[in-house]
Order: sequence, then C-alpha cells, then structure tokens
Amino acid sequence: MRDLSRVSKLFTVFKKNIRSLRSEAISSFKQIELAANKNKLTPLVKLSKEEKKKLDAKITELKTILEDVQKNVMNEFKTNTSKLKSEIENLNRQKDAADSNTFLLEYKKKDLLIKTDELESAYDEISKKNKELELHQKQIDRQAEELRVANEELERKTESLLDQSDYLHEANETIENMVKKLGEQNEELVNLNLEKNNLIGIVAHDLKSPLNQIKGLLSLVKMTGKVDEESAKYLEMMEQSAIRLNDMIAKILDVEAIESRQLNLNMERVNVSTMLTNLALRYENDATKKQIHLSTNIADSGWVLADRGYLEQVLENLLSNAIKFSPFERNVFVNLSVNDGKVICEIKDQGPGLSDDDKKKLFGKYQKLSARPTGNEMSTGLGLSIVKKFVDAMKGEIWCESTLGDGASFFVRFEMA
Repeated sequence: MRDLSRVSKLFTVFKKNIRSLRSEAISSFKQIELAANKNKLTPLVKLSKEEKKKLDAKITELKTILEDVQKNVMNEFKTNTSKLKSEIENLNRQKDAADSNTFLLEYKKKDLLIKTDELESAYDEISKKNKELELHQKQIDRQAEELRVANEELERKTESLLDQSDYLHEANETIENMVKKLGEQNEELVNLNLEKNNLIGIVAHDLKSPLNQIKGLLSLVKMTGKVDEESAKYLEMMEQSAIRLNDMIAKILDVEAIESRQLNLNMERVNVSTMLTNLALRYENDATKKQIHLSTNIADSGWVLADRGYLEQVLENLLSNAIKFSPFERNVFVNLSVNDGKVICEIKDQGPGLSDDDKKKLFGKYQKLSARPTGNEMSTGLGLSIVKKFVDAMKGEIWCESTLGDGASFFVRFEMA
C-alpha cells in the first residue's frame, strides 16, 4: 500500500509540474502578444498564437500520456495487490487445513512454493512496470527541456523583432518627414516654374513688337536706296540679327506653350509629300550658298493626320539642321516612303555625325552638342527639343541614327491617314 501511495504522489507531482510549466508558457505568450499588438506586429501576434496553440496541444498530449500510464500502473498495482491478498487468504486457509492433515500440508507446501514463484513473477512484473514508468518520466523530462529551449528561442526572436520594430518605426518617421519636405519643395518648384513660364511669355511677347518695328524700319531704309555700300552691309547684318532674334523668340514661345500644355493642335489630313517638296525648294538657296546638293526621293500619297503648322516646323527644323551642320560641297538627302500603313520621312546629312554622349542629350532643352554649324549659323539648342515635343503631341515618332564621322539620319514616322 505504501508503494501505491508513493506512485500516486509521484504522478501528482508530475501533473503539478506540467500545469506550472503550461502557466508560465501561457504567461510568456500573453506578454509577447501584448508587445506585438502594441507595436502593430501582426505577423508576430499570429506566430505567438500558433506557437501557444502548439504548446497547449503538446502539454495536453503529455497529460494524456501521463494519465494513461498512471491508470495502467494503478490498475496493475491494484490487480496484483488483490491477487496477493487472495493468495494470502488462501494460504491461511491452507495453513488451518495443514494443522489437521500432514499429507495435505505437504501438498499445500508444494502449492505454496508454486505460488511463491508466481509472487516473484508478479514482483518482477511490477519492477518492469516501474522501469517503464521511469522511462516515461525521462521522456517527459526531455520534452519539458525541449519546451524550455523552444521558449527561450521564442523569447530571443521576440526581442529581435521588437528591436526591428523600433528601427522600422524610426525609419518610417524619417521617410514621412522626407516625403513631406519633398512635397513642399516640389510645390515650391512648381510655383517657380509657373512664374518662370509666365515671365518668359511676357518677355517674349514684349520683345516681338520692337523687333518687328526694327525689321520694318530696316526694310524702309533699304528701300530708299540712299545708303552707301558699307551702310547697306551693316543694315543687312542688323536685319539678319533681328530675324535670328525673332526666330529665337518664336522658339521660346513654343517652349512656353509646350510646358504650359497650351499647344492648340488643329489635326487634319496633311500631304507630307507636297510639304517636303516645297520645303526642299525653299531651302535650295541656303544649300547652294554652301555648295550642298539637295537630293530628294519623295513618294506620292504620303498623307498623315497632323497639325499642318507644327508638322512643317518639325520638317523645316530637321532640313535646316542638315544644311547647317553639313560641310561645304556635300549632299543632303530628303526621302519619304510609305510602308505598312506608315509614312516615314528621312533627312540625312554628311556632317560629322553624333557621339554616344550627343545621342543621350539629343532631344534635351538647351543642349549643346559636339557638332557645330559649318557656316557660322546660329544654334539656340532648343530646336530638337521642340521638334520632339511637337511630334509626341501629334502621336508620331522621331529618332536618330548616326555614327560619329559618318553623318546623321533623322526619321519622323506617322500613321498613314
């Protein structure tokens, strides 16, 4: 009976230790969940709940195993004890019978020896059960240690996640401050750009009237015919300067219109074939001054949907540049082809070509390329940027193919209309 009581107490201690371990683990998980909720770490809350659920299941499994073992041992113990009591009672009866019958006593003695062997076997069985119980206890201790190590690892991970949470919180505040500052700077830049565009528009418009008056006065003086040769030369230089300034102002106004998104496109069917032919005739004289031969290969029926005025500015700029940057006594090619529903215009020169660096900034505003005009012509650095904006606005494409030292070909492509 004392052994039975000792075994029962041992199981009670095991259960108490498991309950204590479960309480400590649940308390740790609650602290982790509180910290995770406070720092809005939803993944950590989810992980903590999952690990708590796993731990609870593990402890429940251990309790079930322990209860099964206890139940089996106690039942075995009670069974063997009952058997022992029965055997003792039987032995007592046999002893009483032995007092009256020696022969029967000898017989019972033999039977008692047999029962003794059975008792020894029962004792061995109990010892075996005790060893099994010790083995189960070792398994429980090992699993408890694994739970303790897992809990420590979870605490370390929790601490690391809390540190990361603090860092991310600080980084988020820094980013928010930077975004706010950038927003303020962007708003300031937008306002400055609007003021700049307004100022450019006002200045350009105010300059056009005096320039037109100067051109008119110069023409009037030249028409009188009462100037000597040297004065006529100076008047011609002044008139050319006024023309260049007027052209520059027109380009500045184009840039201002583009940036303020005030391009009033009048889209219509335009015959590019006729337009290119007329442009080639118009620039024949400029080409002749530099002994440049204009070679044209213009297909018929080159109709596109575009703004006539802007398209003419695009093609005129490209043709003017080809003549401007070509050396004397070279060729400029003006080609127009129609293919697969596309109208493609190519203007090719035999100038110095473009470097890789030139190609990168070719269509940028106020860009100065390595190539220079060959006849002292003026270049503002605005032309190609405006051309690109005009072509994009009319849903066309423009690009350049060039090898340094081997000229350049500019292509403009539109859908056929």
